[in-house]
Amino acid sequence: MADAPLKSRALAAAIGGWILFIVVETATQVAFKYAGATLDDSSGLLHLVTQALSTPVVLVGFALYFAGFLVWMTILKDVDLGRAFPMTAIIYVSTLVAAVILFHERLNATRIVGVVVIAVGVAVLASDNGPDEHRPGDRRLGDPAEKPPH
Repeated sequence: MADAPLKSRALAAAIGGWILFIVVETATQVAFKYAGATLDDSSGLLHLVTQALSTPVVLVGFALYFAGFLVWMTILKDVDLGRAFPMTAIIYVSTLVAAVILFHERLNATRIVGVVVIAVGVAVLASDNGPDEHRPGDRRLGDPAEKPPH
């Protein structure tokens, strides 16, 4: 039973990691949307790039994007890619909510149904209790127990 507190802390850390990932990725999209609405692309690509690189909200967007990358690498350390990547779809839900609240975008039945389908899919994936360990003989890229081919 000594493992119970350890498992509880690991679960809390995993949930916290996913929440942080969703928040950071949603904030990234909000920053990019705001930046895109403020940049002037009428003077050509070079002007747009120069303007983007000197606009604080664009730089914040890039910083958030990099932070999301770091959180994602941390998540992938402990979760199979095949299980983790589909769960990122929950960001579609959080981004849509942010778009409605912050940018006053309108919802319609198609968007609502789409978000419900995504949320149900994420819930199904999250409830998958299938084995995370690989079977003997399976090859995994980067598995420290396996020797590289010569």
